[in-house]
Amino acid sequence: MKPKKHTIPYDFLIKLVSLAKGLVFHSIEENFPEKKEELEAPYPSALLCNHVSEADVVSLSMVYPRLNPKIKMIIPAREDILLPGFLQKEFRTKGIMKWIFKFIDATNIIPILLRYIGAVPIKRPFRDNARELIKKGELRDKVDSEWTEMVTHIRKGRNLFMFPEGTYNHDGFLNQVKRGAYHIKSKIDKLHFNSFTLTYDHLSYQKTKLYIKYGKPFEIPTEMPADQVVKLVADTLGKHYTVTIGNLTSFLLLKLDKETKIKKQQIIQLLSQFKSHIENQFPEITIASELRKETFVSQLEILFAKLKKVNLIDWEDEIIRTKEVLYHIPKSLHNLKKSNIVLYHKNQLTAHFAKLETIWNQLPLEKGFEVKT
Repeated sequence: MKPKKHTIPYDFLIKLVSLAKGLVFHSIEENFPEKKEELEAPYPSALLCNHVSEADVVSLSMVYPRLNPKIKMIIPAREDILLPGFLQKEFRTKGIMKWIFKFIDATNIIPILLRYIGAVPIKRPFRDNARELIKKGELRDKVDSEWTEMVTHIRKGRNLFMFPEGTYNHDGFLNQVKRGAYHIKSKIDKLHFNSFTLTYDHLSYQKTKLYIKYGKPFEIPTEMPADQVVKLVADTLGKHYTVTIGNLTSFLLLKLDKETKIKKQQIIQLLSQFKSHIENQFPEITIASELRKETFVSQLEILFAKLKKVNLIDWEDEIIRTKEVLYHIPKSLHNLKKSNIVLYHKNQLTAHFAKLETIWNQLPLEKGFEVKT
């Protein structure tokens, strides 16, 4: 089947979605593995991405113009997004926004547009009405039929956007990767794969800054077992998390002892040292532009103000004191961004931990801040 090339109406609708970036993000930074600013996606391709939040929909609209070639997409979507009343049920807003969302829901415009772009509803295990399907013994058949529908769309000429985790990663790092890539590969010969990883920095700006790291094409051998495919996908997505001011500062704060006092200037020095060591020893790791240029003092002040507001640190007279609560691991990690936003950001760096620990161990004489209350 010939690929379904993009059309003016199709591109226009995705452009409309991308206009929401100003509401959602402070800014967006893109990093490419080569000099070409594109994401290679020859037909048929599966484009894999980590799943962070509802804002990923806007992120996908920013990625789409980078595709080479531009082919219409098939996008697995939460079933409830395509059902009536989604905005009111999801956001439960009050005041004027409640009536705006109610009006939008009444028009049914969101399901119409999403289906046109290529969204296909899927069941999420233990969400939606999947429990009822399990009781009836129908879940496996339902999931199989959903995969079959996606394969049908691919064979009709569309490429696939895919979240291998299946659900949002509420704790900052990748959720367990499911077997979706394996299933799709087993049904479509000569399927190409590429990836991009989204890193959200919620700390360093008043609004979230998004970093998109684009990957290189890779193949999944036909004979590769499912568990190895899962590991390959997880490794591919994990290694492309961007090192940002938010997650690297979080990593450093959690390396300190409880009740440690440290000058802001010392943290600036540590960030600069880490940046230099990463560039020299591990150039494959992507570093945020603010860290590369060492222009992050104003962002650090925003970060410290946010952490002080949620009572994780004290900050006064250029001195930061880490509080004991900063090191507590909540019983539930379901909404770690709310309960311990520092741990949430540190977890983004999970795939880089071994390399960051190597750098940390190289700095014993450079730290010089063993002052405790």
